[in-house]
Amino acid sequence: MSTTTTVRRARAGARARPHFFMAIKAAVAAMLAWLVVQPFGGFATEYSYYAPLGALAVVSTSVVRSARSALEVVLAILLGSVLALVAIASPLPEPIPLGLAVVAGVIIGGAGLAGGMGSWVPLAAMFVLVAGKGDPIEYTAAYGGLTAVGAVVGVGVYVAFPQLPLTPAALAQERLRAELADHLDQLATALEQEIVGERDWNALRNSLARTASDADGLMDEARDARRANWKAARWAESTERHGVRARALQRLTGCVDEVIALVSDQRAEIRDDDPTAASLRATAAQALRCVAALLREEADPDAARSDVSALRSHVVQAQTSTDNHHFAAAAIVLNLEQAVEAWT
Repeated sequence: MSTTTTVRRARAGARARPHFFMAIKAAVAAMLAWLVVQPFGGFATEYSYYAPLGALAVVSTSVVRSARSALEVVLAILLGSVLALVAIASPLPEPIPLGLAVVAGVIIGGAGLAGGMGSWVPLAAMFVLVAGKGDPIEYTAAYGGLTAVGAVVGVGVYVAFPQLPLTPAALAQERLRAELADHLDQLATALEQEIVGERDWNALRNSLARTASDADGLMDEARDARRANWKAARWAESTERHGVRARALQRLTGCVDEVIALVSDQRAEIRDDDPTAASLRATAAQALRCVAALLREEADPDAARSDVSALRSHVVQAQTSTDNHHFAAAAIVLNLEQAVEAWT
């Protein structure tokens, strides 16, 4: 088995672990919720499946998010049930009350009154109207009450066995770092081969923005998972380390995006057809490659600073020896300097 294949499998396994543990806890919560309501008897036994449903509704890697989901799902069921009861009391012929309740439920759910569980509002209204038609009050009590019990059990399981999803965040940061280095190399190649105008740089920037957004979102989830997490102290150092890297990658992403914009701008003097611009392109390409190597940990910070400093000197020389100001090249220098400092 090749080293590359081994690394890929290891990363895939690491990526799957948080979801695996979350799946196990969801299964445990669902089973416990079902067992908890069995002794109640009556409608609790008849509609016992709503307890595991409530437990599954709060599945999350964060205790706080689980608790928030529990409150939101109970509120959504209550809102939907009220709509259903109002529809049942209307004198309109079937199925018009059902349609009106669903319309109202979608509007209320979309308004954010039930937070992230807004889609449950029209579902609850529909279930009460259809499944609870014989005794809507009892059905509403069973649906809302048992789902709430299940949600509480689910939150309890997550409180007892919390997790911190740092692995997905770390993998996303690695993907972003690799993409930043690849984009710098692509810019260097485009400058060396004078094919800047042949690339779709907007697509490249959009791809970079999506990768950066994914990394930021997963890091936010990891930070959120520390709240109300009694194991958080164990992971404090690791969380802080990844937080520092996240801030560095944010700065790097901004710098690289700006460099792409500068190089791809047709008005940039660095793209002119003259010996000075050609020489600047070669020096800039070397600096870009060295910063890319720094991100891959194939070069040390001093080497990157040296190449970027060489580009700065070349820009100053070009500005003093010609009538052009070479604003784009100067801006590239500033962004590469900030990129190096952000990563060191």
